[in-house]
Amino acid sequence: MKLINIALAAAIAVGLAVPARAEVLRFSSFEPPVAHITKNILTAWAADVSAASEGELDVQMFPGGTLGRNPAQQLKLVEDGVADIAWVIPGYTPGRFNEGTVAELPFLVKDSTTGSAAMWALYEAGLLKGDYENFKLIGVMSSSPNGLASTVDMREPAELKGQNIRAPGPTMLSAIKSLDAVPVGGITGPTMAESLSRGLITGTFTQWGAVETFSAGGVVNHFLELPLGATPMLIIMNKAKYEGLSDKAKAAIDAQSGAAFSDRFGRSFDEYLSEAKDRILAANEITVIDPDEALTAKWQEAMSVATQDWIAQTENGQAIYDAFKAELEKAEVSN
Repeated sequence: MKLINIALAAAIAVGLAVPARAEVLRFSSFEPPVAHITKNILTAWAADVSAASEGELDVQMFPGGTLGRNPAQQLKLVEDGVADIAWVIPGYTPGRFNEGTVAELPFLVKDSTTGSAAMWALYEAGLLKGDYENFKLIGVMSSSPNGLASTVDMREPAELKGQNIRAPGPTMLSAIKSLDAVPVGGITGPTMAESLSRGLITGTFTQWGAVETFSAGGVVNHFLELPLGATPMLIIMNKAKYEGLSDKAKAAIDAQSGAAFSDRFGRSFDEYLSEAKDRILAANEITVIDPDEALTAKWQEAMSVATQDWIAQTENGQAIYDAFKAELEKAEVSN
């Protein structure tokens, strides 16, 4: 009996020495695992949070659409609990994050660093409401501004008339309509190159990173370098999942989120963009069009109605627009 008691005590001691199993968080990305955002920003963030939690969390990446291939599906994956965290493009689910589409307005965002800082500042100021309040927000960001990548030469705003042009968000689609072009929605990044090659569209508002990630360099012939609106982006977490975590686990997430994440994202995105552009141009014959002041002014005038319409049609639109411009200027000074 004494030997049994000793064995039992030893077993209990060993059990107490074994650390608790880490809580697994599933992080979904529709991008390939080697794509810059997924590999160098999201995966690195997941590793940093896991390390900071000291065994409380194991944030695991599920890239390449492992949990859901469609970029427009990412939001629902989090809502349904299939994924705990996901990278979401709000423009793929119109009507869910309306206030944040201010970043899509032309001639506002100059780069991802300042755009992402301004987007998070709007969220912290309480100007992004609605569905933003239904999730734990890891990051609120914007891409660098989108130019016009096309299979035909389109330099003047009038040359877009009647052309099928794609954009990744509803406000940019509205801007396309203001140019008398035909706005084409529903084409996500992964199907962009095929849509261009098949002639379903002759151009798309996009940036060099997306051209590289989704292998569109071989079908694009021209790229107009103008800030025609940025793409708002979110990293969201299931709120119930977050609230059910330990204080230590929450602290590990919080320390790597918010303004810190948006800054991390923006700086990495901008650095990558320059490198991606160089690689694409070295491998493909693409005419890059850098408009002079006169041509830029034509585009600004032609697209000004998109900004006016957004302000008029968005609740609290003028206040959001003014605040966003002010935050962009503030971020530009500090960077």
